[in-house]
Amino acid sequence: MVANMLDPLLVQARVLVASYRHAARAVCREASEPHVHGYRIAARRMQVLLALWRPALCHPKLERRLQLAIGRLSALRDAQVYAARFGASSTIVLPRVTVPLFSGLLAHWLDELEQISDTSGLARHYRRHLARRLDGALSRLDENPAGDVSHRQQLRRWHHLRLEIKQARYGAELLLELGAGAAQWVSAFSHWQERLGQLQDWRQWRRALKGNKRQSRVRSKLKRKIVTRLRRLDCQQAELVGLKVAMLDSPL
Repeated sequence: MVANMLDPLLVQARVLVASYRHAARAVCREASEPHVHGYRIAARRMQVLLALWRPALCHPKLERRLQLAIGRLSALRDAQVYAARFGASSTIVLPRVTVPLFSGLLAHWLDELEQISDTSGLARHYRRHLARRLDGALSRLDENPAGDVSHRQQLRRWHHLRLEIKQARYGAELLLELGAGAAQWVSAFSHWQERLGQLQDWRQWRRALKGNKRQSRVRSKLKRKIVTRLRRLDCQQAELVGLKVAMLDSPL
């Protein structure tokens, strides 16, 4: 059987593939900060789209290559954010920008999606998948009490959780578009992504400013902000636990 061409999941897939292609072409023309940022968002949305469809159609090669493409732009994106904040080049070595369009792979993937007649349950399965991944990330965060680990170890653990929350935020957006999610989930994940993103920025800026004597006061201020944020985050973990439970128990 052939899929219903008006199936919301299939319509969504076509839109996101088109958005990815547009963003990839834009960053290939000019690796400016808006284009790099736009590409990374489009690519991460493609990642969660692939994850949503994975139970019906798994494409590990495309998922792997997409992750590599995102990773290649990480240093460039970090340096652009640093330059916007401090008005100078950071010590990060920028990679050569190469972004694949995946034209053939994505076209073939869409063709295969159109052969899937039953998409019922995909959104519900993906919602539970996001909740389980969040639960796993929170469990790793609590492997040792905060007092038993260094600030560096704490930062590393929160960084790993940040990556999970970033993907969960885009996943929650897709679910909301499909009527299988809640606006509160998107809002909560966005709020946590912002807080953890700031923490990661402060951490990277301190590292980039190391050895710059003229910025010693800035580094000290950043350290104080990091310590304060870590304490607050430890007290606010219950918010994420509640979010996980809400996603697992949702009737949507």
